[in-house]
This record gives sequence, C-alpha cells and structure tokens, in this order.
Amino acid sequence: MDWTIITYLGIVFATLTILAVLLKYFSNNVFSYVVAELVYGAVASYAALKVAHDFFMVFALLAIGGFVGGPIFLAMCIYFSRKKFKLMAGVNAVVLVCTLVIAVDAFLIEPHLLEIKRHSIVSDKLDEPLHVAILSDLQADNFGDYERSVFQTVANEKPDLLLLPGDYIQTMTVQEWEIERDKFKKAFKDLNITPKYGTFAVQGNVDDFACWQQLFTDVPGHTFEQSETVSAGPVDITGLSFYDGRNSELKFPKKEKNNKFHIVMAHYPDFSMGKVEGDLLVAGHCHGGQVQVPFYGPLMTASNVPKRWVNGDVVLLPSGSKLIVSRGIGMERQHAPRLRFCCRPQLIFVDLLPGKIKPIAKTMMSPVVSSWDQRSEN
Repeated sequence: MDWTIITYLGIVFATLTILAVLLKYFSNNVFSYVVAELVYGAVASYAALKVAHDFFMVFALLAIGGFVGGPIFLAMCIYFSRKKFKLMAGVNAVVLVCTLVIAVDAFLIEPHLLEIKRHSIVSDKLDEPLHVAILSDLQADNFGDYERSVFQTVANEKPDLLLLPGDYIQTMTVQEWEIERDKFKKAFKDLNITPKYGTFAVQGNVDDFACWQQLFTDVPGHTFEQSETVSAGPVDITGLSFYDGRNSELKFPKKEKNNKFHIVMAHYPDFSMGKVEGDLLVAGHCHGGQVQVPFYGPLMTASNVPKRWVNGDVVLLPSGSKLIVSRGIGMERQHAPRLRFCCRPQLIFVDLLPGKIKPIAKTMMSPVVSSWDQRSEN
C-alpha cells in the first residue's frame, strides 16, 4: 500500500479516536455532534490536500475519508446519540446506509456494468451500410475478464470499422506496460477482431510511452501519429494528432474534395469546437465525467466542450457535423479513485446507413453480462 495512503489513514483514524472520546463525554450536548462533524470534515479534507502528491491522489484520499472514515464517524454518532437524540440517530442511520449503498455501487458495481449504446446515422454520401464500433479509454492496468468481455462483444458484432480514440493502457512503469501490451494483443488475436475495413487508432493522453503503436503492429488498419486522412473503403477517416485534438480552435479542412462520408477522430473532443470538416466526429477522454450527479450531470469533464456533449449521445453541431464522445470502457488509474457513479462504462456501435434506407430502431440484449443496449436514430 502507498505510504501516502497509510499516512492519511493514520490521520483519519487518529481523528476518529479523539472524536469518539470527546463524544463519549459530551454525548448529551447536541452541538457536540455538529462540532465533531465539522472537525472531521475539515481534518479529512485538509489532510488530503497536504498529504497528496498529485491532483488525482487528492480525490483518492477524499474518497477514503468519505467512504471509509465517513461511515465509521456516522456509526459513532449513532451510537452516542441513540438514547437522547433519537431523531438525529435516525437521520445519521439513513445517511450511513446511503453512503454504503453509493460506495458499493461506485466502487464495486458500476465500473464493470457495461452499457452498449447504439446509434443509426443516415447519409446520402453512403452507398452501403457500415457497422462501426467505437471503443474508447480502455485504460487497462490489469487486463482481465472484464476487458476481454468487451473485446468479445466487439468480435461478436463483426464491425466493418473499429475506431479507437486512445487511452489503451495506463501503468506506472514500462515493464508493466509491456505485460499489458501482450495481453491486449493476445485478446485481439484470440478473438479474431478483424473489421472489414480495418482498425483505426489515435494516441490518448495516457499513451505517453513512445511505443503505444506496438499494440497494433499485427492489426490491419492505421495508427495516426500526425493528423492525416486515409481511405477506409466507402469512407474517409481523419485521425488527429494528440495536440490537434486538444485544440478547440483547430482549422482542419478536408484536403481531398470528394463526396465520401468523412469521419474525424481524436482523443480529446475539444477539436469539435473548431472548424473541422467532417460528417461524424468521434472522441473519448472525458469518461462522461466518471462521476455524475443526478439531474446535474458530470462534476468535471477535463475538456472545454459542454458537459452535455460527453455522454455518448449524437450531438448535432452548428456546422452540421455530428459528434459522439464516448464515456469509455475503463477508469482513471494510477493514483485516482477507482470509481464510477451514475456514469457507466460505455461501448458504442454506430450503423451508418445510405440515405435511401430508413433506420430501424430496436433494443437488443448485450452478450456481455450486466449490460444493456440503447438504440437511437439520428
């Protein structure tokens, strides 16, 4: 266990011990519980800010303070107030149960509760239907059954195109990365993921090892290091460089003026705010915020685009282009808290249909355990 976490846990438990002693002697004073709550919240928050050595570690420590120390603190308050302040004890009991339910959902259930989302897009630029898979932000640090089940779903769908908007493996060392690379490539090979027109991949922000393209050395398709446009059967695909994708003022006209359906893909969705010529824009990175508040949405998206754009829906932009920003398969790794709340991981399939074909909307069950399908027409 990281010494930072051990230090923080020591501070949290020392604070809880002191508060337990004080509450024992002042249990008949209702204000003692209010003061104890303020003290615990202040100490847990301040300690997280002082002890953490990076941005994501702050959130990880706050999660420990809230979901480990928080229930212990609430249980203490319930115990000491149960006789004299029954209403307070009851309220704290409800809060305790809600906290535990949220913790179980966010840390144990949602991170692997895959959502399969489907869209249909009609264009008169297409002469044949295309089944496109969008697999974003795998961010594997221990490639296992969950990641393999995602790949299995893609293989079962037999897509014509596979689009990968970056963030494939996120490890602490090159040696760990190489182990995960081999697992990644083995799954691709074993499951025979061979889209008709190829697999197309761009670099994500966690793909900071110069060898990220090794993941696709045996995969038919194209990896984009610089911004360029390639042909993929009936469509053109532009993959943007890592830096171009982050540019919200990007100007990227299509160089070859033909009438082919044009897909533009980057890791960051910020490029969609610029002047980019494309029929369908595809991105990832935001994870849908990873934590969403009901009726409000994501607390943060690590992007300049509006938060309503990052939920995997088809967004019609003022330019007429359509944008899809996937919530991604995995989570932020390394020092970040491993959780998702009201923001399930997401695998997207898009049916690109010729204008003369009317899209058919229907719901299907996903082959992945504990997942569901959504279809939308656009």
